[in-house]
Amino acid sequence: MTRTGKIARLPRDIREQLNRRLQDGEPGTQLVVWLNALPEAQAVLEREFAGRAISEQNLSEWKQGGYRDWLARQE
Repeated sequence: MTRTGKIARLPRDIREQLNRRLQDGEPGTQLVVWLNALPEAQAVLEREFAGRAISEQNLSEWKQGGYRDWLARQE
């Protein structure tokens, strides 16, 4: 399945870092602040989402989809 949300469109290395931080139990509020501060993320958000920031809802949706897929591949 091809994911099309804000987090799915971030560069692979950022998604990998995010998944590892989720796995380590880092709080979502901190992760959203971190993601929105990254220049690479800001560029994607500006280009594809009219500059709208990543929200905790976006992160929650990623955890139910892309993150679960990533976890399954780790096993």
